[in-house]
Amino acid sequence: MTGPGPMDGLAFWLGSWDCTWEGGHGSNEVTLELEGHVIVERFTALEPEPFTGLSVSVPDASGERWRQTWVDSTGSYWAFVGGPQPDGTFVFATPEPVDADRLYKRMVFSEIAADGFSWRWEASPDAISWEQRWAIAYRRRGTTR
Repeated sequence: MTGPGPMDGLAFWLGSWDCTWEGGHGSNEVTLELEGHVIVERFTALEPEPFTGLSVSVPDASGERWRQTWVDSTGSYWAFVGGPQPDGTFVFATPEPVDADRLYKRMVFSEIAADGFSWRWEASPDAISWEQRWAIAYRRRGTTR
């Protein structure tokens, strides 16, 4: 099987990361697996509320959009679609409202550089106006900024 590869769009995410947010910290290991066709994320939140999560991301046949599945130790399961945006961000969003709260959810990767990026978790009742729920600063392990 050949086709678009993860170097188109999500290559910046590969690596070992230290993650910090207001009141907490954790780590994330993001690797290229299954003969270079799948990006696997292993996230660990250490404080203040420890949990772990796992995602798998693959490009669709066009190579322009991505699909991701997320699961975690709290029992959450979400399926996302997304890709690079004209403003330089990378966005994954649920295509329909999810969970008991019936909200759209999305992740926004921004300020992407070789040694780090910003990540936000947002929710919306209409997929038009978004409210930030969590913001994480990612720093590549072994680098300073």
